[in-house]
Amino acid sequence: MRGIADLVRGKNIAVFSDEPYCHMVWTGQHHTLLSEPGMLDQVVACYTFSKSYSMSGWRLGYAVTSPPWAEVIGKMVNTALSCVPPLVQLAGQEALEHDAAERDEVMLRFKKKVELLVEDLRSVPGVQVLMPAGTFYVFPNVSAICRQLGIQSHGLAMYLLEGADDRRGVACLGGECFGPAGQGFLRFSCAEPDDRLHQAVAFLKEAVLRTERVQRYLEQHPKYRMA
Repeated sequence: MRGIADLVRGKNIAVFSDEPYCHMVWTGQHHTLLSEPGMLDQVVACYTFSKSYSMSGWRLGYAVTSPPWAEVIGKMVNTALSCVPPLVQLAGQEALEHDAAERDEVMLRFKKKVELLVEDLRSVPGVQVLMPAGTFYVFPNVSAICRQLGIQSHGLAMYLLEGADDRRGVACLGGECFGPAGQGFLRFSCAEPDDRLHQAVAFLKEAVLRTERVQRYLEQHPKYRMA
């Protein structure tokens, strides 16, 4: 953060800082660019109630920036949305003023879910995974499995959902969805009951051994073949 601040400070550069996981930090503490000297005039930091307070359906958030930028954002929001419904605003106010203890308890449960999923994934041959420093996602490296099966990681994700079994599947994302550097990875969400997380990893472990089904899936979807 200090390096970024030194790079942009005093220049005609604005920074949009997306802060949805500010309370989902498992290693160290959350740091925002706003905390660096002189950054208030160049940074708009946006926060959401969706993650910290489990209010994803309410579509509620807020921004922190300097007064002139806040005025501009207010005009944009007023033109595009009119305003956030008063009921939703009141719910957000209650969350901020009274729910810190419950929020921290829920975040701790999410951390335990992440640890559970990481531990389970480490039992799958060909999978390497680090404990993430934050968020409720896990991003295992499955490149060894992909090479063995001749399938791209996003193809592996789609195979787990569509082709590994006739009655059930596992939903995840291929790392390519996040750019070329994500190739060879999968992204799993921990926002499920613990028993379903165990079932998902067990399904993965079995599904990658069904090589005939993998080849059949690749014949039907050749775009997922590894070059």
